[in-house]
Amino acid sequence: MKTNIFHTTLVLLALSLGFTACETDNYDEPEAAITGQVYDHNGLPFQTAVGQGSMSIKIVEKSYSVSDSSVVVIPQYLNMTQEGGFTNTKLFAGTYEVCPWQGAFYEQDGDGDAADVVLLKSGKTTTVNFSVTPYLTLEWVKEPYMDSEGYLNASFKFYRNQKEGYDMPTLNDCSLYISHTQYCGTEADSNYTPNPTKLTADMEGQEISMKSKIPIRYAMHYWVRFGARCSDTYQKYNFTTIEEIEVTSAQLAQ
Repeated sequence: MKTNIFHTTLVLLALSLGFTACETDNYDEPEAAITGQVYDHNGLPFQTAVGQGSMSIKIVEKSYSVSDSSVVVIPQYLNMTQEGGFTNTKLFAGTYEVCPWQGAFYEQDGDGDAADVVLLKSGKTTTVNFSVTPYLTLEWVKEPYMDSEGYLNASFKFYRNQKEGYDMPTLNDCSLYISHTQYCGTEADSNYTPNPTKLTADMEGQEISMKSKIPIRYAMHYWVRFGARCSDTYQKYNFTTIEEIEVTSAQLAQ
């Protein structure tokens, strides 16, 4: 008899918890979406590292805290594509503040974080684009090529950008990134990526040549880009576009 009572109690308790869960977890699934593109001051896609390696999009939901300053909302940070795009399709409907975050660019406006306020609707996609002024603009001079000794070579030049009301940050260094996949950036192959080169003011606008740390070992496709950074708070890189090169067996060092 005691066993039956114990089992009955457990069943009733489980049902009670189940009903309680159904009553409290009654929110609609997140079906609002946001997508967008970050451009540089020339209207070109802002080159970034994939994920959050060189910047992110900060998004803060403000709907539930408008009338209550005691409510603390935890920001979300959206991943980037390598061409400055971003997408998230699983957000709750509501009002959000959205802004580019911790990248190699000047603040958007004034002394604080400038954010766009957007209304996201369930089942709808909202597009938000941004324009930023990068610290540096990088341009290819010689796209990746193989020399007679089997090293991968390339060259670029950089220009410093200035924004009214801001001091230009001090130059830091640059690197040539070599990757086995199209996701080329600071996470490139360390076996091939050479040590960073220190940047100085007199190098601006001049061709800077770099080559792989060692000769290329395998015949395959490689993805290559340059990155250069300033000594700002976040130490993030500005990048060139990504170039692909196919290395053949005949080009490998014998």
